[in-house]
Amino acid sequence: MLVKPFVVRHIEIVCDESGFSGGNLVGVGHSPVFAHASICIEPQTGAQLVQRLRREIGARGTGEYKSPEIMRPRRRPVLLWLLGPTSPIYSNAYVHLTDTRFFVLARLVDVLLGDQPVSGITSPGQNAATRPMALALYQLGEHSYGTPLWQEFLKLSANLFRTNNRWLPKTPVQSFYAAVDSLAETRAASEVREVMRMLQATLPIAEATRASYLQNPKLTPLMEPLLPALNRAVRVWGSQATSLSVVHDEQSALTPERIADIATAYAASQPGHKLTDVRLVDSNREPRVQIADFVAGIARRLASDQLQDRADPEIGALLGPLIDPESVWVDYKTWR
Repeated sequence: MLVKPFVVRHIEIVCDESGFSGGNLVGVGHSPVFAHASICIEPQTGAQLVQRLRREIGARGTGEYKSPEIMRPRRRPVLLWLLGPTSPIYSNAYVHLTDTRFFVLARLVDVLLGDQPVSGITSPGQNAATRPMALALYQLGEHSYGTPLWQEFLKLSANLFRTNNRWLPKTPVQSFYAAVDSLAETRAASEVREVMRMLQATLPIAEATRASYLQNPKLTPLMEPLLPALNRAVRVWGSQATSLSVVHDEQSALTPERIADIATAYAASQPGHKLTDVRLVDSNREPRVQIADFVAGIARRLASDQLQDRADPEIGALLGPLIDPESVWVDYKTWR
């Protein structure tokens, strides 16, 4: 997104996501990438763009179409146009990416080994003190312990601070620290073993953190990537306007309390600026949300391919300027 060099009175952005898994960040069937897109275009422009895309992909009926339709090889010219300089979304779109495995590991060490309080609306992996620890686990953990053990550790880590799912294990804290104790004594890369040994001493922090969420279920959750993504969209777009409103596809994770957290943090970080409204809508009734859904889906597909060393340089070059530099991503430079 090209940041405009002036501040206007009001901006309305429209958002949607791709890869939402309801908290199942690293379990079976999860998406390895979560993408959140925001766009700033007029309603009439959005409606006209949706109609053009439907014509280009040969849409029939009135149903909503998703990004896989435009990602088909035969529709590559349409995809390149949509991301290119003659498209209405050019310089008016923005994407926050989340590598879900890195999200879990970075949030874990931020909470347990960081030197400052952690909010559920902030992007993990930005703390200079703890990021190297998260990177060590992400890059060397599976190689050190093997896939089965490492996948189990990821699931235990993701469940450590989740409290709002009846299918969660009964003793998530005890299960997590039993795994940490075992892995700390298992042969592994020195950087990984060092982090595991540091984690062994953090049981009181984990118990206190979990207890606070059990006592107050309305606290903004730590393991919900939609919230940091929306928070970043508000801050980036909001820096260009004195007031900001958001139209977002309906999402159960966006409760009034969590939206209020984002609004309060935004007002505190940019005095004089205000988030005036967050309106949740049915994407079938809002063409601009459908455009945001297309952009999020395209970004998630391209980012997932990149994680599997199947990057598409041509599309990646067009997508790169849209990517948030504070995405929850191991190597942001690959998008530049």
